[in-house]
Amino acid sequence: MMIKKQITVCKKDAEIIIFPESKNEIGLWIAHPPCYVVSVSDVRKMETMINAALQYSNSGIPVNAETAKSVLKDMRIRSWNSLYKSYKIISYSIAEDKIIITPFTYTNKGVFPDTKAKKSFEIDDCNNAMGLILRL
Repeated sequence: MMIKKQITVCKKDAEIIIFPESKNEIGLWIAHPPCYVVSVSDVRKMETMINAALQYSNSGIPVNAETAKSVLKDMRIRSWNSLYKSYKIISYSIAEDKIIITPFTYTNKGVFPDTKAKKSFEIDDCNNAMGLILRL
């Protein structure tokens, strides 16, 4: 299943921070600005922010290591390890006809997708996809 658009959802306590992702020149997805911040209690705004981030995903904006560093700067975090230790990281991907939610787990060896917790939804079932994000 080919991913068309992807965003990163960073969840901590009562706050969700969302970044769009775009593919770089070698095909890796890289998070980049703009940054969207929403309260976990504001589900309507979360849906709006997810849709806004998806508009910037893979939109032709060139991305590289410097672009990715601006994500840390926007979040006022010094390193990727600090981000992964302090936030629950979730990937929200759009494929041909599916929404794919993939949580990531942090270990001493790095950050890895939690394939057991990965779920897919029909493209028009964004309410259940957002519900899963809130439960993770």
